[in-house]
Amino acid sequence: MSNFWTSPTFEPKRAFRFLVEFTPGDGAESLQFLAKSVSRPSYTVSSNPHKFFNHTFHYPGRVEWGTVTLTLVDALEPNASDIFMKYLGSIGYVNPSEGSSQPTVSQPIIGKTITKSSATSATGDILIKEMGEGANGVAKIDGTWKLQNAFITEVNFGEHSYDSEDMIDIQLTIQYDWATYS
Repeated sequence: MSNFWTSPTFEPKRAFRFLVEFTPGDGAESLQFLAKSVSRPSYTVSSNPHKFFNHTFHYPGRVEWGTVTLTLVDALEPNASDIFMKYLGSIGYVNPSEGSSQPTVSQPIIGKTITKSSATSATGDILIKEMGEGANGVAKIDGTWKLQNAFITEVNFGEHSYDSEDMIDIQLTIQYDWATYS
């Protein structure tokens, strides 16, 4: 039996070989973003203790999936700032200035409400594609994480600064019910 590190076919996954893709369910065009970084899905299995005489025994409980954080470069095309501001409207958010008048107790702003269905369909499928090197140095997809029932819980549009020549980043936090890997 040979060790994996001596095998010429062994290739570890590389942190810099990935794509992030949003495929909205409403027929909108699929977007591949200029992602600088993305955390991979993670989960935690809770532990339930049971005390019996002088001993404690632990039993597995529920599985809870952690959030995924994504850092993107805000490009001119596609304009990520514009995309994520439009996302708010597509999930049901109504800007207070869009009301016909100032809201009052007797006449509040009436609009859509944010639902899980509207939030998950607006993002559609979120895929994290792990890339590898195929034949003749051509990139190939080695694995894909799919975030199930995913929606965006936080968007940070970055900052401007006169003393920096860096690109502007947008940071997203994404919540999901579970992830699959294929």
